[in-house]
Amino acid sequence: MPPSSVTPLPPGAGPGLGNACASPAGRVLEVGPGKTYASPAAAAAAAQSGDTIRISAGDYRGSAAVAQWTAGNLTICGAGGPARMYADGQNARGKGIWVIGGANVTVDGISFHNATVPDQNGAGIRAEHTSGTLRILNSGFYDNENGLLANPGNGSIDISYTEFAGNGRGDGYTHNLYVNQIDRLVVRASFFRQARIGHNLKSRARDNLIENSYFMDGPSGTASYQTDFPNGGQVVLRGNLMQKGPNADNAYLVAYGFEGYTNPSRSLQLVHNTLVSTRSGGGYLYVASGASAVGLTANLFAGTGSPTLIAGGFSSGSVGQSQNVFDMAANIPGASNVGAPNFWPNATLQARIGLSGVPDAAYVNDTPSPFVLRAIAGGSRVAGALQSAP
Repeated sequence: MPPSSVTPLPPGAGPGLGNACASPAGRVLEVGPGKTYASPAAAAAAAQSGDTIRISAGDYRGSAAVAQWTAGNLTICGAGGPARMYADGQNARGKGIWVIGGANVTVDGISFHNATVPDQNGAGIRAEHTSGTLRILNSGFYDNENGLLANPGNGSIDISYTEFAGNGRGDGYTHNLYVNQIDRLVVRASFFRQARIGHNLKSRARDNLIENSYFMDGPSGTASYQTDFPNGGQVVLRGNLMQKGPNADNAYLVAYGFEGYTNPSRSLQLVHNTLVSTRSGGGYLYVASGASAVGLTANLFAGTGSPTLIAGGFSSGSVGQSQNVFDMAANIPGASNVGAPNFWPNATLQARIGLSGVPDAAYVNDTPSPFVLRAIAGGSRVAGALQSAP
């Protein structure tokens, strides 16, 4: 792995670091210096279904960080602040820092750093559950070969208030988030940035809901697609803020069906997103022919060098469009600032984004900054993800 290029934001920017462990119903396993279990690995070996595992805030390195969690119905939290797992060349089963195999596991307030393995596909978390839901909240994945890598199966993954930054080997096969064919992926109020050549989010899931999240390259990032759904599926992108930078490895922000449609559903819907490209030319969407429906409603597209709306074989005339606005990236001047993103348009563009009515009644929160949800007030709407100035 190359030297770190990202500065982690502190996990726990969401509704409350470690709150998932606040009211345990079963056994509580305490982990850390002076606790019953000195390391996550020791707690994982002892864990039983229904346990709560509280890991004291601080740094856990090498063999003290890696763990294989086989029990289901676990809740694992940082206690008193974030618990940071550094691989330091170690791994669980040659797969990553943590391998999670049990159904219905929650991880809250944990960060994962620098996972590498011999086959160059190491992950901060390798998700191997085949049923139930893996929930990740208030956590972070930094400078791993993959941030989170999920095996195919019948389970689901639910991610909120979590950051993925600087993951990927730079080979194009490793990503910030890589989900193979599972039942459902839900992502809310999270921040994906500066993947190394790979995608910021790649999902083969059959059903995908991605909302109120940031996907960014900044001025120097090299990620490929911001979101990639290579096998189709039911995909709803709502209220997201995406920025493609001038050094991006790929010219499109959203890709759909690029590797062939193997999922039963072939529907892509974008509602109230803001897509900004500071990479000259290219386009906003790559959609392979064979999709059953592509719908674009109340989105704000702002580009550089006249990017095309859609490429890849799906006819632009077959795209269902309503109340979208197209303009120049220069009119959203803060969209490239990874450290303090601001996707609110300047006055020139603000004059163009007013909409009639409420295009999507399900869009009830916008995201003025990463990890922050803000209730949308009033009965009027504007195009794009932000409904007022941050």
